[in-house]
Amino acid sequence: MRKLWITLPALAPDYSGVCSAMFELGGLSVIHDASGCTGNYTGYDEPRWYGSKSAVFCSGLREIDAVLGRDDKLIDQIVKACADLQPSMVTVLGSPVPMLIGTDMDGIACEVEERTGLPAFGFSTSGLALYNQGVSQAICALIRRFCRRPEEKIPRGVNLLGMTPLDFSTNSNAQDVVRLLEDHGFPVIGRLMMGVTLEQIQRLGEAQVNLVVSEAGFAPAQLLWQRYGIPYVVGLPVGEGETVCRMLEETLADGQCRIQKDPAEQGDLLIVGEQVAANALRHAIRLQDPQAKVVVGTMFGLRAELASEGDLDIPDEEALRKQIHSHRFRRMIGDPLFEELIGPADNLRFYPLPHVAVSSKVHWDVVPAWLGTPMQEMIQTIVREQKEC
Repeated sequence: MRKLWITLPALAPDYSGVCSAMFELGGLSVIHDASGCTGNYTGYDEPRWYGSKSAVFCSGLREIDAVLGRDDKLIDQIVKACADLQPSMVTVLGSPVPMLIGTDMDGIACEVEERTGLPAFGFSTSGLALYNQGVSQAICALIRRFCRRPEEKIPRGVNLLGMTPLDFSTNSNAQDVVRLLEDHGFPVIGRLMMGVTLEQIQRLGEAQVNLVVSEAGFAPAQLLWQRYGIPYVVGLPVGEGETVCRMLEETLADGQCRIQKDPAEQGDLLIVGEQVAANALRHAIRLQDPQAKVVVGTMFGLRAELASEGDLDIPDEEALRKQIHSHRFRRMIGDPLFEELIGPADNLRFYPLPHVAVSSKVHWDVVPAWLGTPMQEMIQTIVREQKEC
């Protein structure tokens, strides 16, 4: 019963991550399902959907099509849609039923590309993996397909990797980070994946450093490091954002990759969220109180390279309940829905920090800006109340 979610909703799945990454590129995304998965993405995992013109289609998969394996029907539908819409590319994604019957998404994409002449991508998403894996797979596929070997480097040029509304919503977060970088003399070449264009992806190799602001951007950063020797910094600017800018300067100077993380030890404050953002928040708290002992936990797969010793992999609702009821922690930061798991006997002070991939449209309009005064005030409150305990 470990995977039974009683109180929390299902977390954003992998196909939502792929669609989110592809959203701004003018392509056609086709989710091969009976409409439930498509509706889940457009209605609950995509803040930009309302009022947008992005082409996200459902294949209308029916039982007889699954039994007979009618891939030709899906391909014909996609080709017809391409003739009508003239998209820049095509993305074909899976869902649970295509996974069970072994549908060849890559093969379908190859056939679509052959018949339309458009770049086509196939992703064997299943709805069982999580959004960050889908975002990462999509960005890596775009890099492999479109990124060109640079003729020259842009001095101090930086790529922003892993920014999507599933982590940062559609408030000012993306613009704030770009503005911070440009104010510190770092021209932003690629804004993956908010404010992105195909030309930006083609020019990613011109950067001198990559800034990874979420776990989903880590694998793409490693790919760019391997292909073009671009070092990376993993960290999210929080509050004033000076730490990340300093790390970028150091990486430009010595060419070494850097990851923002602090000791976890046996802390009494638990942050549950996206791993890079939670690491950055822990660092901001420790800047104001070096004695603070903070543990980071994530429900989206703890990546060992980004984790400090003592950080927690929290794979499901039951695991989160156990941490809350353990009496190990006195305070917790996380999505507002997590508060419903806290009982009076837990004696746990809770600080809400909305995360779209968890609470969806319930709280996506109040996702905070990570840079600026409100976040600084929140951190000051956390530190002050810790000292008063």
